[in-house]
Amino acid sequence: MTAKRKTPALRAVTSEVLDPIPRQKVRLHTVDDLRLEMGKVYNDMRSGRLESGEGTKLAYVLGQMVKVFELAVIERRIEALEMTHEQKS
Repeated sequence: MTAKRKTPALRAVTSEVLDPIPRQKVRLHTVDDLRLEMGKVYNDMRSGRLESGEGTKLAYVLGQMVKVFELAVIERRIEALEMTHEQKS
C-alpha cells in the first residue's frame, strides 16, 4: 500500500511568470534620460534579454514622454516670450 501525499499535486499554471528581480526605478527627468533609457531598451532587444514586442511598447511610451517634454519646453518658451512682450507694451 502506498502512502497518500500530504502535499497537493503540482498544477500547471498558464499565466505569465513574474520577474523575480525587483525592477529598478529609472530616472526619466530629462530628454537625455529618456534617450539613454531608449538605448538600453534597444540593446536589451538586440541581445535577446527583452522580447521585441515588449521592447517596442516601452520604446513607444518613452517616445511619447519625449514629445511631452518637448511640448513643455515650447510652452515655457512661449510664456516667456509673452511676458517679455507684455512688459514692452
